[in-house]
Amino acid sequence: MPTTKAVVTANMLNVRPLASTARAPIGQVGRGATVEVLAKHGRWYRIKTNGLTGFVHEAHLRLQDSPARPRKGVVSARYLNVRPGPSTRKPRVGQLERGTQLEVLAEADGWYRIRSGDVTGYVYGDFVSITETSTAGGYLHERDELRAVALAPAASEKIAVRRDFSSRQKLIARTWNRLGGLLHLLSDMVAIDVASIVAVLAVEAGGRGFSANGRMIIRFENHIYWSQWGKHNVDTFGVHFRYDNDKRWRRHAFRETETDAWESFHGNQASEWRVFEFARGLNEPAAMRAISMGVPQIMGFNFSSIGYDSVREMFDRFQSDIRYQIAGLFDFMRGSATVSPMIQALQRRKFVDFAARYNGPGQAAKYGAWIERDFELFNALLQ
Repeated sequence: MPTTKAVVTANMLNVRPLASTARAPIGQVGRGATVEVLAKHGRWYRIKTNGLTGFVHEAHLRLQDSPARPRKGVVSARYLNVRPGPSTRKPRVGQLERGTQLEVLAEADGWYRIRSGDVTGYVYGDFVSITETSTAGGYLHERDELRAVALAPAASEKIAVRRDFSSRQKLIARTWNRLGGLLHLLSDMVAIDVASIVAVLAVEAGGRGFSANGRMIIRFENHIYWSQWGKHNVDTFGVHFRYDNDKRWRRHAFRETETDAWESFHGNQASEWRVFEFARGLNEPAAMRAISMGVPQIMGFNFSSIGYDSVREMFDRFQSDIRYQIAGLFDFMRGSATVSPMIQALQRRKFVDFAARYNGPGQAAKYGAWIERDFELFNALLQ
């Protein structure tokens, strides 16, 4: 590749002698430093800075004036000033309204060099939502690339799991080592940091899409089953299912007969499936709409928003291959609007905002903190 410049986006980036996290760092470079990119090796760049030459992972560099691939964006602020240079001290040469589409020509130090119609200049990146960069439309689970790409990352990109890792570090590393190849492809398509997706998957289902017996990870939600079926069958529902009326996601319990004791079932996949199969016998479509599925834990009632004609089609695809589960996560995040609030939140690393939309406002602070924790852990492991 031609020599170019790049900016470090990690707080402190490890430089290694070879393109592998298994090699000890030979130096470090701080956030905002500009480095010279000499070559690309898979997901690694060979760089030079202040007499230090070595390898760094691409996730922590932002190329300047890279011609590799144009990106599209949409103005997210009410009004966005366009300036002749990357500084608020520069005079305004134009102004774009919210929703205006633009092309990102280059990126440097938090600023984008953009073109929109006859206007060319610099805008601050926080007020631009990067939209999908691939050229094909439709749902991601329909793409040929999804079936062709390797699930795992290249061997040189895998994280060596050490004995002294915490249980959380091991979970995150194993999630990456299993799914990193696919996660890179899809993250590139929607222009987000792959670390964000690793963190989301680690939090949602512990990075797992299936149990050891091959059945998809699910969570049966009593309160959703109520809205999908129970409110029309009050007496039958009341015999078998209950939940907290004030905090509907809590105190879920089940019993098969009126004489059985109530039992909780969350946290045990055998129990989740037993309750699901029972509910399925009462009404299969409603039961499928009332479960969260696979590694992204997307609720079945979202089937149409991620491109499926029926909840059964979504269930069968998710059960058949984890690729469909992960593509479903990305399709769900993208949504149908020009600007995706969830994608935008991940681009800006506003994890509580993301969780409020993905997990619901009632648990946003908790889930947002967990996602941020795993985001930082993954970046530390990757370095």
